[in-house]
Amino acid sequence: MIRRLFVIIFIFSTFAFPSKSQINTDRMLTIGRNALYFEDYVLAIQYFNKVIRVKPYLAEPYFYRGLSKYYLEDYNGAVIDLSEALEKNPFFVDAYNVRGIISSKNDDHESAINDYNEGLSLEPGNTNLLVNRGSSKIAVKQYESAIADFDLVLKKNTTMMSAYLNRGTAKASLKDSLGALADFTKVVELYPNMTDGYATRGVLYYQMHDYTKALKDYEKVVELKPDVSYYYMTRGVIRYQLDDLKGTMADFDKVIELDPKNSMAYNNRGILRAQVGDLNRAVDDFSRVLALDPSDILTLYNRATLLIQLGLNKQALADLNVVIENYPKYGPAYYNRSMVKQQLNDMAGAKIDYQTAIKFNYDQQAKASAKNDLAKSNDDEGEETQGAKKSSKTTRKKSDKNINNYNKIAVLDDFGDDNTDTKVINTTRGKVQNNNIFIDLEPVFGLTYFTADTTITKQRYYQHEIASFNKKKLYQKQLVISNREAEIEGSETVALYKQIKTITEDLEDKETLREELLVRGVLYGVVMNYTNSLNDYSLLLSLQPNNVLALFNRAYSRHKMVEMIRALEEEKSKLNNVSLKGGLSQTIYTTTNQTPQKDDGFEQILDYDLIIKDLTRVIELAPDFEFAYYNRGIIHCLKRDFAKGIDDFSRAIKINPDFAEAYFNRGLTLIFTDKEEAGTIDLSKAGELGMYKAYNVIKRYGVEKQGSDEIDNK
Repeated sequence: MIRRLFVIIFIFSTFAFPSKSQINTDRMLTIGRNALYFEDYVLAIQYFNKVIRVKPYLAEPYFYRGLSKYYLEDYNGAVIDLSEALEKNPFFVDAYNVRGIISSKNDDHESAINDYNEGLSLEPGNTNLLVNRGSSKIAVKQYESAIADFDLVLKKNTTMMSAYLNRGTAKASLKDSLGALADFTKVVELYPNMTDGYATRGVLYYQMHDYTKALKDYEKVVELKPDVSYYYMTRGVIRYQLDDLKGTMADFDKVIELDPKNSMAYNNRGILRAQVGDLNRAVDDFSRVLALDPSDILTLYNRATLLIQLGLNKQALADLNVVIENYPKYGPAYYNRSMVKQQLNDMAGAKIDYQTAIKFNYDQQAKASAKNDLAKSNDDEGEETQGAKKSSKTTRKKSDKNINNYNKIAVLDDFGDDNTDTKVINTTRGKVQNNNIFIDLEPVFGLTYFTADTTITKQRYYQHEIASFNKKKLYQKQLVISNREAEIEGSETVALYKQIKTITEDLEDKETLREELLVRGVLYGVVMNYTNSLNDYSLLLSLQPNNVLALFNRAYSRHKMVEMIRALEEEKSKLNNVSLKGGLSQTIYTTTNQTPQKDDGFEQILDYDLIIKDLTRVIELAPDFEFAYYNRGIIHCLKRDFAKGIDDFSRAIKINPDFAEAYFNRGLTLIFTDKEEAGTIDLSKAGELGMYKAYNVIKRYGVEKQGSDEIDNK
């Protein structure tokens, strides 16, 4: 009803350097804390990782890494780190506090209270723990006990805003409106330039039906924060109760200007437009609502009634059919459909619908009085209280699915909560979980001389086979393994072709090392001449059948060729498109309904088999080559053999426990196969290892509580 506030205190400080042997880890910890203070959470995690690798027995880096994950909304990962910190130091009060907050966010308030109690047993006067415990007590309706906690806080700190706001919420829940008003008014007096006091007091006035005072408070709220759409929505609802339809309309217009995807604003504006006779634009608003939320049947019925008035009977019939399918006992819908069918000359259908409407109406007559009483009790936020300043218009909560309320203005279920959206950030700093990014499997790895990896958090992987090859110094650059190969254009391409020509001339000399075929194959791949690239690898393998790097990159080049063909002929070759829960997608080629003719999809299946064959041979020759498992796992997923894909990602992780991309891909595949809990844990690990987009996936598709279906890294 009114928001509850939690408190986290983060102290920005530096450390003394007691000895030379401790300088590096202390410095890393300090830099990580500084990054955390400046909201660079991804970078902070990388520094805390470094400290943990050197001194895994310290509690502090686990705590701060957990705090970073908390801000990134990776609550599972945060709890794991906070619990590790407490295992190493059971007297770490701040860890109890943050872990309790996470439990509260997961609606596990009993666990939260237990953590706050543990912290308070160590520091009985900790105001942060008292405020947070009181907030959780409100959630479990222990209002008197919550008020006692806030009283203790306010004895110590008479200006603590969150204590007043939370105590006011508890008093309001106990129907102590005067006591709640006193607390909210105290916040206004202490912090006249902040919205919190005005906003909570305004909502309480609204609930008391004192709309004039509620409007005055929200006028101040909008003045202080003129760019928050939610506040205009609230003020619009208040103005609606005061019959200020023009002002209400202006506020809903402002909500849509600030938040163009706010379906509730379109719905409310459509209802107002219908009330003033602007039917065409009302229909347009309802259509926008349905475009954003096709499951909103109440809006669909509202649109149908307007379409009937506009004489658009065919469209109205389509809407009414869906409404009746969802509400098969709603008599008015049958009556309206009867009229529509009559206009469309379907007399038989009209008669059946009319008789059905009469039947439902008759069945409901005996209960009409009771239903009317129930409807009145459900109007808006409750019954009108004694001493109300103005009789209220009926509204409905956003989640209300009672079709009888289809034409009522909607308010949020938790009317008064500050639910403003976080602004989208397009960098690796801040709350990267809010970034608008495309989510897909991380791509395959390959050998290249030109990598696009530039992010400071990106790990540079090591493979001893590659290191041995580089010692031969067959090319001016070092061969690296990467899944982000740089694109070469313009003059660079011309230069590469010259180098390829030089290598070709060298290879005419029988004394030239045959491994230069590998160099030329890599360069051909860079310029996307995959046919020549494959020929070079195959020629080298005819001479050196056990050349691991040639086998690996032949599979890589063949995969790149398949991807290029698929991109060029997507519409012709795509046989099946799999959507991973709205945002995670892979195009899968199967043999379903295919004949062994010369067919693009069929050829690609054969290519996938050849890729797997080469990668399997790499694994036989070099069992610790984790990238071969990783690439093979991707191919298995492309072929929809997700179990084998997960197994290969797990094998890669067992070889290299810091393989971020393998954790990410395994997590994504687990989520796709309905193992959200285990997938969320993997994504948390990927984020911890520097893949910041994992936090976006966790926010959109992960689960909040850690499950038991973990995957063994074997």
